[in-house]
Amino acid sequence: MTKQKQIPVSVYVITKNEEENIVSLLNNLKNFAEVIIVDSGSTDRTLALAASYSNTKVSFNEWLGFSEQKAHALSLCRFPWVLNLDADETLSDTFINELDSFIKQEHFVALRCNRILLRWGRQPRCFGKTEKLIRLFKKDSGHYESRQVHESISISGPVKETEAEILHHENLSYSQRIEKTVFYAKLKAQDKFNKGDRTNILVVLLIFPLTFIRTYLFKGHFLDGFGGVLTSVNVGFYNYMKYANLWDMNKRAQRKSNFEKS
Repeated sequence: MTKQKQIPVSVYVITKNEEENIVSLLNNLKNFAEVIIVDSGSTDRTLALAASYSNTKVSFNEWLGFSEQKAHALSLCRFPWVLNLDADETLSDTFINELDSFIKQEHFVALRCNRILLRWGRQPRCFGKTEKLIRLFKKDSGHYESRQVHESISISGPVKETEAEILHHENLSYSQRIEKTVFYAKLKAQDKFNKGDRTNILVVLLIFPLTFIRTYLFKGHFLDGFGGVLTSVNVGFYNYMKYANLWDMNKRAQRKSNFEKS
């Protein structure tokens, strides 16, 4: 049997307790020359499962925040072309086919693709636009801005647009989605606090109902049945927690400042 040629791209992934997703991801990446896994303290079988793949290198790094953790993983990649994925993502066949030809050209330094959300195997119905992001790029042309959450890569050079897709498999229970929401909202509030942003009681009071109405009605999540209700509540709760945390951070900072002056 002829051994399939490896794709000369470094894939990098940050993980923590991803045993439910890591096998699907790494099976999808078997033909890539290098997969870098940077773990921040898994207590499940994530590391043991990842170590069973011959093209995968596993290392530990204390949690630094999303941007810094991904920047560290990026620094470990040895190929000129790199690809970032989350543990709950896989590449579509169209993406892999386009990637193979894209890395041979010399004009573009990055590829902006679609990311499709699949919740328990089904794409939610709504009026929202398809998410566009950059995940494949030349290593020396990209860097991460310092940010706690919602990190993105900054690219220096021309970027090609494609309709090829990365598939995001969100198979969380609703309680897991809420836990993730609380975590992300706090990190986003910290980013806002660090920039000197402030909020007020009116924003904290109104942000939940206004976000729910916008998400459920104007973004069309009512098309998704009860799942659309849950999604809209979750988005509203995220914004509420973000601004409530920001208010709390500013209050605590003011009290500390007053105490130090007294």
